[in-house]
Parts: sequence; structure tokens; C-alpha cells
Amino acid sequence: MIRPITDVHVTVVPGAWAIPPEARPRIDAYWAKVLAENPRLWNGRVLAAVAPVREGGLTVVDGVLTGTAQEGAFADYLAWRDWGFPEFGIRNLFGSALILSSDGALIYGLMGRHTANAGKIYPPGGNLEPGDVTADGRVNLVGSIEKELAEETGLGAAEATVAGMLVAFDGPRVSVGRIFRFAEPADALVERITAHSARETEPELDGLVVVRAASELTDASPGYAHLHARHVLGG
Repeated sequence: MIRPITDVHVTVVPGAWAIPPEARPRIDAYWAKVLAENPRLWNGRVLAAVAPVREGGLTVVDGVLTGTAQEGAFADYLAWRDWGFPEFGIRNLFGSALILSSDGALIYGLMGRHTANAGKIYPPGGNLEPGDVTADGRVNLVGSIEKELAEETGLGAAEATVAGMLVAFDGPRVSVGRIFRFAEPADALVERITAHSARETEPELDGLVVVRAASELTDASPGYAHLHARHVLGG
């Protein structure tokens, strides 16, 4: 399901993710395994939306995405994701930068081999972190999206016209997409982003995918990336 929204009002609340105590040794062992395979991974702190059941926790009220979030460890998040999202009482809430070119294409990124999402194709974005929380406890999702846009692509939000905001409910994943309409065609944007990646010591992207129709996407793209493309491009 995907819905247009006008704002996000998600606040951080005290508490811990509802991870069963018996899962802790298994999570620790799994993290040791993935870290041995990819030493670049870091067990930092991330945010997840509080959802007592998969169908609950986040709602859209008068166009505003509303809910609460809690802080947890990336290792816990990764195990939860890789094990098929068992019931931990959370949803993976995050932002997606929907880069729309002047000739009507979306620019998606091919995630780098050193990342936790190697080979996946989706809009620039990333997990929410404690640094994305404002002094009054609100999650600054728009700020997170703009930050990820700049870090991954070198493009600035101020260069584009904001053409709307969407929330895609993809099971345990909830992606807030902000549409940035740029004045340049897709080829020019790809050239700029490629040049940015070339200047990075360890770029997040291994390449770019120009999406002109949602039907072009494959299983390499998660469901929310398909939902955003169908809404923005039609089909």
C-alpha cells in the first residue's frame, strides 16, 4: 500500500525492542558471523518504529504519518531482517530520496558490495539513527532523506523542486519517499552522481539504474521500491 502524505510526526519513546531473551545468543552468534564476512559493518544505534503487531504502530491521520520509535542495535536489526522479520514489535521505518529527472525517470542506486544490502537496487536512503532526532524528540525524516541524498549522490535537495511525499507500507518495511524533481535529464544526473562516487574513498553505490517504467524493476529491488516507482511513473 502507498499513500501520499504531507508530514511525518514520529517521536522517540523510552524502551527497548521486544526481542525474546532466548534470541540473544543467536543474534550475537549471527553478528559475529556477518562481521567476519564483512568487517566494514558497524554495530551502531538505529531507530525502528514501535509496532506491537505487524499491522499496528504507524498510522496516517489527516495526511500525517504518526507513530513512535525506539532505539536499538544494528546487529539486532540485521538479524531481524535476515531472519525474515520475526515478531520483535518493530517496523523498519526509513526515508527514500526519489530522484526524478526532467525527462521523467527515477534514478535508483545499486548498493555496493561492502554494504549490508549488496546488490540491491533502490532509492537513496538509509536507516534512521539517533542523530536524526531533534531536541524535542521528533524524528527528522525529511532531514534524514536530504542527508542520504547528499551523501550517496552528491545532489542537493535545494537544487530540486519537491514534488510530493509518499509512505509505502511494505510489510515490516515502511518507506517515506520524498520526490525531488531535478531540472536535468537522467543522463546528466547519472553523470553527476557517478562523478561524486568516483571522488569517494568508499562509495555506497556500485552503480546506478535509470528506471523509466516500474515494470523494468526485478527482484533485486525490494517491494517498497516497486511501490514508489509505480506511483511516481505510473503502471
